[in-house]
Amino acid sequence: MEEASSTPTAATTPTGVMSLSITDAPPMLGDDVTEVNIKVIGIEYKYEGKWTEAADFTEQTFNLLELQDGKSLHLGDIVLPAGHYKEIRFKLAAPEKKSDVKSNPDCNITFADGRSFPLFVPSGSSSGFKAKGNFDITADAKISITADFDVHKSIVVAGGSGKYLLKPVIRIIVTELSGQISGTVVDVADYAQTDALVVYSYIEGMYEASEEGVEFVNSVSSSDVNMTDGSYTLSFLEEGSYTLVTAQYTDSTFVKVVDEEPNVEVNMGETTTQDLNTSD
Repeated sequence: MEEASSTPTAATTPTGVMSLSITDAPPMLGDDVTEVNIKVIGIEYKYEGKWTEAADFTEQTFNLLELQDGKSLHLGDIVLPAGHYKEIRFKLAAPEKKSDVKSNPDCNITFADGRSFPLFVPSGSSSGFKAKGNFDITADAKISITADFDVHKSIVVAGGSGKYLLKPVIRIIVTELSGQISGTVVDVADYAQTDALVVYSYIEGMYEASEEGVEFVNSVSSSDVNMTDGSYTLSFLEEGSYTLVTAQYTDSTFVKVVDEEPNVEVNMGETTTQDLNTSD
C-alpha cells in the first residue's frame, strides 16, 4: 500500500473544499450493544497517484450508534486540489494487537452491562481504510460528502480468541445528490417481542438469496425497523432503482427473509415513501 505524503499542495494548484460528514447504517449487533466508539486521527486523499494527509483535519471521536436513521456528524471542511476523486482514506486510533491496547483504547465496543472491548485492526491502523465513491472537487467551491461507515459489515468476532475485529466498510455519497426511502412495516404487530426486522437496500438486480447466510454483504445500506410503530428509514442513497429486502431476526439471530420489494425509485433530494407488508 502506498505511503502517505505530507507534502502540501502547491499554492498555484486550484483548490476546493470537501465538507465531510459521517453516518452509520444501523447494525444487527443486539440490544445489549450501547456504543461503537471510533476515533479518526487523520484523513488522506489520493492526488496525482500519491496519498496525501489532509493538514486541516482535527481528530474526532464519536459513537457510531448515535449516527443512524439519517443522522450524521460533521467531521470538518477539508481543502483538496481540484479534480476527480474515487476514494479517501480514514486513519483510526485502533490497536493491532493486545500489547497496543493501553496506548490505543479509543476504538471500542461497549455493552449495556458496562463491559468494553477494544476493536482490533488486523491489517494495521497506520495505513488507514479506504472509503470508496466518486466525487469532484471544483476550484473555489464546496461540496458536501457523507461517508457511510457500515458497522453491520465492519465488526467481526474472531473465532477462538473472541476478539472484536474492525474491518471498516465505508462508502462515499455526494450528500446533495442523494435521496432516501422511508416507510412502515404495516404488519409489525404480528411479530413476537424477541423478534427484530431489518430492511436492506440493494441496487436493482444485485440481490441474491445466497447472501442470507453471510449477512447481506452486497446491500448498499440497512435500517432497523422500529418494532413499536413499524417505521424505517434508509438514508443517503444515490439516485436510482433499489430492491428492499426485509429480514427477520430472533434474539439477534437471522431467521429468514420475509419480504422483497423491487423497483423502488430514489430521486435526488427527495424522500420515497414505501410501506412494506411481510404477510403478503
